[in-house]
Order: sequence, then structure tokens, then C-alpha cells
Amino acid sequence: MPSNFLSQWKSARNLVLSAASQSAWNTALTGGYLTQRQRFDGAAGLELTQTRRSDLAYAGKGTAFATNGQVTSWDTAFSGFKAELSPWLAGYLFAFLMGTDTVTGDASPYTHTFDFDETTRTAVPTTIYVQDTEAVERTVPDMCIDEVTLTISEIGAIMAEMSMKGTGRQTLGAIGSLPALGAESYILGSDASLMFGPVGETASFLGRHMSTTLKFQNQLQIHKAPGGGLYGIFVRKGNPKFSISTTIAAKDTDDTYTLFENDTECDYELTVNSGSAAQLTVSIPHMHSKATKMGLDGDMIVWQIEGDESSCFDASGTTPPITVGVTNAVAAYLTAEA
Repeated sequence: MPSNFLSQWKSARNLVLSAASQSAWNTALTGGYLTQRQRFDGAAGLELTQTRRSDLAYAGKGTAFATNGQVTSWDTAFSGFKAELSPWLAGYLFAFLMGTDTVTGDASPYTHTFDFDETTRTAVPTTIYVQDTEAVERTVPDMCIDEVTLTISEIGAIMAEMSMKGTGRQTLGAIGSLPALGAESYILGSDASLMFGPVGETASFLGRHMSTTLKFQNQLQIHKAPGGGLYGIFVRKGNPKFSISTTIAAKDTDDTYTLFENDTECDYELTVNSGSAAQLTVSIPHMHSKATKMGLDGDMIVWQIEGDESSCFDASGTTPPITVGVTNAVAAYLTAEA
């Protein structure tokens, strides 16, 4: 009897995203809105997890083992996503993470400005399509971005990581033909330019800025309540969190450690220009270093400066503690399906 089979390989997996948000929970975007066939490293996985009840811990059943049980809840999560940062993906990540998209420009390139939406605790739902094998294909509504991490190094594309949470709903089956795989440009770490220093006295750190890691988190919770059946009703946001860690090469005169020692309020402005429609900016206008650690890059002394939502301030309630800008060819994100 033959025992061969058609093995399934990572590079054949597919992920399709959308720039649109859902018009309602438990209402997946239609296939016409699932237009972005996304390159990714293939290790990301969609998890459908169940919560169960059983009588395992109860007496009176004549055995130590369970005699009945049932599924009481479903949850969905998409984790392990890692990809090179394209302009489209940069806008997608921060639009659905932060919940706002202020667009300027009447034609491409468009400039998007993102900051955390504090007018609501409800996350923004969208739909993803995941093809794991030739036999397992799923359309998954109610997915919300929980965490985003950007890693900026000296060469190559900025690397992006993302995780999502959802209400547990999914539909098995293909969406039909996949969108065409588009040509991509990328936002490169080698194009990153850092201005940093006391507010009103920033200076260029070109040549001394060695790397940066940015992390964002929504602390999402799946809202469940009596009457909601086996699925979440919607997804709630917790307090937004972010952190930044930047490594700067030391020089003969100190312009880094003393700022930490004196708790000097600084302005952190990172600009990445990889083309007219491939740009990223990160602005932290009122940053206090939470830590400044000495380290080594080979035999070169470096300082690692760190800050987070507890040390980067919202000045007078009018200036967000962190703002992200993306310039690309996308007219808008978060537009609800008509």
C-alpha cells in the first residue's frame, strides 16, 4: 500500500488583508474588499481556540473521569506575523492599531497621520483571509490589531511584527481567486534619520543612530456577556501602551546620558524617506528617558535610551505623546464597507 501524500509547504500559504473596516461586528467584509495579498514570512498562524466545560471535577458520577462536556466559547487570534515593512502595510498596521487616520493630499502620494483614538474603547474590526493548505482556507471577521513592533536596523527593510485578536467567528472555504500579488517598495532602515535632544534644541544623530525598536499595544479584551452565544460580542481596548528603545553611539562629549540624569524633556523625531510614496515618521515631542544604559557594539560604546507611555507625555491634553505618519499611495484606511 503506498504511503506517499502531497505535503504542504510554507511558501504556498496566503494571507489577504483589507484597508476597509467592517460596517458591523459579525459581518465579514465581502471578497471585493479583500484586495491586499500580503507577503509574510509564513510562520504566522491563525488560532481557533475553544473553552470547554465538563463534569470532571464533580462527584456522583461513579468515576474519576469526565462523563460529559461541551464547548462553551470560541476565540480567534492571529500571531507570529512578521514581514518587511511596505508603505501599504505601514498604513494598515497603524490605522487599525491606533484607530484614527487623518489623510492629506488629493492624489497619490497621500500622507496619513495616526494617533491613538481616545474617544472610544471599542476596537476597529476588519476581516482577514488565511489559506493554510489546499484544504484549509478561512475568512475571519472581527479581527483587531492588538500589538505592533517595528525593528529598524542599519540596512534592509524595517521589520514589522503584528498580532490580532477576534471574536471567534470564521467561515471555512475559499474566497475565489486570490488578488494579484502587487509590486512592492519597502521602507528601509538605511533611510532613517533621527533628530533628538532637549525640546527646541534637537540635533541630528545621523551616523550615531544604530538601531530602534518601537512597540505598541492595545491590551485588547474580547467582550463576552450572557446572550452572546459561543462568540465574543465585540473587542474592547484597554489603556494604550507603547515603548521605544534606541541605541546611539557615544562620542567624546556627552549629549545623551546627562539628559537622563537631569530628566530633561526631549523631542524625538524619526523620519524614514525611502521615496515619495514610501515614508514613515515617528514623533514623540515630550519624551523623558526612562532608562539610558551603556553597552557595546563590538568595541564601540553605545547608549540605549528608553521611554514608554509613562515617561512620554501628552502635553496639555492637546499633543499626543506619540504620533506616526505614513506617506503612501493609499487614499484611506478604516473606511467602512458600503
